[in-house]
Amino acid sequence: MEFTEAIVLKSIDYKDSSKILYLYTAKGLQSVIAHGVKKMNSINRFLSQNGNLINLTFSKGSFPSLKEGELLNDFPEIKKDILAYTYLNHIMELVNNTISEDSDHPKMFDFLKRLFVLFNEQNDSEILSFIFELKLLYFLGYGLNFKHCNICNKNEFLVFSVDSGGLVCKEHLNLNQQSYNSDIFSLLSKMYYLDINEYENIELANTERVIIRHIIDQLFEQYVSFKTKSRNILLQLQKY
Repeated sequence: MEFTEAIVLKSIDYKDSSKILYLYTAKGLQSVIAHGVKKMNSINRFLSQNGNLINLTFSKGSFPSLKEGELLNDFPEIKKDILAYTYLNHIMELVNNTISEDSDHPKMFDFLKRLFVLFNEQNDSEILSFIFELKLLYFLGYGLNFKHCNICNKNEFLVFSVDSGGLVCKEHLNLNQQSYNSDIFSLLSKMYYLDINEYENIELANTERVIIRHIIDQLFEQYVSFKTKSRNILLQLQKY
């Protein structure tokens, strides 16, 4: 019997005692019915919480049912921290709503597992979310240019522009375009190219966090056109 590792992105109630689990696996998104999982005596009761890493088997068909399952990691430290858990849900909403069937799912799945471990080790959840969101843009086909001017390829007198999708020299910057100097785009670049398997803590001042959050929100509004419900909660928690 083949077991599949999966991250529980979301679960919703189904009938009286069951749930539908929305999962992400190395093969992509998968939905399964977990029959009776809400019952107190169900052996699968602890599999359905958002953010859990589980191992499961499920039936075939258009709407499969959970057969067997085991909890691999419930990342308990994340769930003790409301801010970290909200950022985690923000990331899971993005995965569930933006990733297409033909994506490189094994790569993204491994990335997410490593990211969740870093969350659980109580690294800065906001910075981890910044890293994920910037890398997700590349994963979705909206790569950002941090090498040279998008227009003329010059590599001096550069600023970052959301409208340009990266760097542009001041000569080719539209007067109406908002832009950001090297003190900001160097931080964006550092997070964009960071190797998640060799993670080192990145220090950001509060003003830098606000600006980078604003830039990433603009990038997703322009290129992805999706905003998570968790982002609205984060706005209430952090006021930016």
